[in-house]
Parts: sequence; C-alpha cells; structure tokens
Amino acid sequence: MMDKRILIIDDEASVLSTLKRLFRNKPYEVFSALSAEEGLTLLKSQSVDLIISDMRMPLMDGAEFLSIVKETYPLTERILLTGYSDMDSTIKAINDGGIFGYLSKPWDIDQLLSLVDNALDQTHKNKLKNRTLKRFKKQNDALGEVVEHKQREMAQSAEFVGHAFQKLQDSCDVTEQMLLNLLDLKLKGQRIYAGQVAEVANELTHILGVREDERKCLITAARLHGIGKIGIPDDVLVLPIDMMNSEQFLLYQQYPAYSACTLMAYLQFQDVAQVLFEQKEYLDGSGYPNGIHGDELTSLGKILSLILDYTELRFGITTGEALDHQTVIGVIQTNHNRYDASLLPALSSLTLEVELSEEVSSMILPLYSLREGMIVDKEIFSDNGLLLLKRNAVLTEKMIDHLMNIEHNIREKMLVCVRFDHKF
Repeated sequence: MMDKRILIIDDEASVLSTLKRLFRNKPYEVFSALSAEEGLTLLKSQSVDLIISDMRMPLMDGAEFLSIVKETYPLTERILLTGYSDMDSTIKAINDGGIFGYLSKPWDIDQLLSLVDNALDQTHKNKLKNRTLKRFKKQNDALGEVVEHKQREMAQSAEFVGHAFQKLQDSCDVTEQMLLNLLDLKLKGQRIYAGQVAEVANELTHILGVREDERKCLITAARLHGIGKIGIPDDVLVLPIDMMNSEQFLLYQQYPAYSACTLMAYLQFQDVAQVLFEQKEYLDGSGYPNGIHGDELTSLGKILSLILDYTELRFGITTGEALDHQTVIGVIQTNHNRYDASLLPALSSLTLEVELSEEVSSMILPLYSLREGMIVDKEIFSDNGLLLLKRNAVLTEKMIDHLMNIEHNIREKMLVCVRFDHKF
C-alpha cells in the first residue's frame, strides 16, 4: 500500500521518467505534470505530501508555482530542482515559496532521495501540528459549552460553583494556547517572544508591588498583546517598525485594537482586552491607534506600554537590531514624556536576562547545494562525535570542500541544516 504521494513537475518528459524510476522501489505513489498549470489542476483533485518542481518552465517558472502552492497547500513541503545560473530565482523561491530544500542539476541520486525522505518527514510534522491546532479549537469549543451549561446551574449547588470555575479556567488556558499557536503560525517565533514579554511583565510587577489580581491581568495581557498581528499583512510584520513606510505603519497601528477586539468576545478576557486597547498609547498623546493621553489611561495600560517599548527595543523589533539593557533605558529616558515617570526607576533596575532569538528560516541541504555565505544552523558532528562546525559558522568554500572530503571518506551522504542572512 502506497503511504506517501509525490508530485513531480518538469516540462521535459524524459526528466519526469527518470525521476519516477528513482522511486520505483519506494512506498510512494508518484504523479507527474509537464507544466505548472497542469500541476495546479492536478492538485485540485489529488492531495500530495511532497512537490518536486523544476525551476525553468514556460509560462510559469518553479519559483512562482511553489509560491502559489505555499499559499494554497501550506502543509505540503516543496523541493526545487535548479541550475547553477538560477541562484537569484532560487533565493526568490526560498523567500516566497518557503521551499524545504533545493538541488542543483545534475543532482546526486542519494542526495535527492535523502532530501525527499527529510521533506516527507517534515510534511508529516506539519500535519501533526495542524491537527493539534484543530484539537485545541475543538477542546475550547467543548469547554465553552460546558462552562455555559454550568453557569445556568450554579445557583443549584455550592459544589457546582467550584466545578464550573475550574472548567472556566481550563477554557481560558485552551483559548490562550490556541491564539498563541495561530499567531506563531502567522509569524514564527511570536510564541517565544510573547513568553519573553510576559517574563519582563512578571519581574517588573514584582518590583512595583502591583496587586495580585492586577499583576495576573497584566502578565496575561503581555503574553497576548500581539494576537491582533494575525490581521496585519505578512509583508508589514517582517519589517522592523522604524523601517516601515507611512502606509505600512498605518496598517501596523491597527493591531492593538485587533488584539483587544479578539479577546473582548470572551467574558473571562474582558479586563485583559481593556489593557490591550492601551498597549501602545502614551501619556503625551503620541501613541496609537487612538492617541489617548494623560488621565484617560489606566495604570496597567501605562505599565504595558512601557514594557512593550522596552522589549521591542531589546529584541530588535523596533530598529532591526537588538539593543542591550542600558542602551534601551537611555532611549526610553530620551522619550520620558511618553511614560509615567514613577515607573522608570523600576524598569532601570530589571535584572532579568532576556534571551535574544534570531527568527530566520532554516533548511536542510545536501553538500552539493551548499554555497559560500550560508550559515550553519545546527552543529555538525563526525561519526565519532567530534565537532566539525559550530552553529552560526559562516560557510566558506574551504569548509564546504572539507565536508565533501569527509563525506567521500565515510561513503555516506551528509545533510546540513543552514539558514540565510539578508545579504545572501
């Protein structure tokens, strides 16, 4: 029984035949198409686990085709077959098509089969993640029904009150996790960043001596502050705030309202939603989206606004470059009119060590596809456990040649996890 389906796109029938023969002893069902248009038509009636596409094809090239596939069938991984002269188009396919990997022609058979196996494994993981999100939603809906039912019966028994409260708490937890999962799918790394903002809120509220119920509300607001970014276009979200043009920044300024409106629908999050309306408002009225100022702001809104400006500067969201604690405090003091002055000493005394994370896409490549300037994303070890290359090492031609020599001696194909910086 065939348990995996692969679609191969190439405008040369001979290439299709060659590729199909490579998989004749594999438990794969292989489909083929002679053009991108034919491939898109086939995908409407047949689900597949992996798509392998040639770059150079008439009417629609591989980069454009895989970009469409990414939007329409995001759980299906994609591999590109390209030539050495197609590197600009390949980089476009990496950025727009979100490809899992690519191979330069003429490809090595073992490397191709290994890359296919890894891509199919990633497709499996993608589908598991998608099912998990659906399960979260189903659980949340079910818990919501239970809470509603219990609320109608609360007057009947004091014991019922405690039970209903626990169900309500469970519903809050599931809803929060579901929303953070959706945000992380929209912009990878946001779940981690949300946790880091919540950590800063936790320490700052301890220093300030904020009342326990308000502290919990603020920490939740810090963790869920970015939920509204789900409604902001991708091409805006990937930019540092200072690099957005006026039109892009106008779109970005709507996310606090989107965040608040999303949570306002849940009774248990209404206090949090009120804080989120004010998360980017300032005392001097220069904030957004409504330009609220002075006494119109709540105490929690003032604290969250300061926390977000601090973390956005610390993690490079504002300028594109992560700044250290003292530099950030200097920037905030320069703009002191925006904030409640009584909060600044507490922020300056923060001792929390925040862990910076670089959110870039990584991919697994055979040695044949490595290029100078790529960055090693996972440490590379020899068979006997010796470290060959550290994470974040920038590949040179000499390093690549060294790895190829090792591969030749061990007679096994090596795969390397790399990422690309914006200059590659």
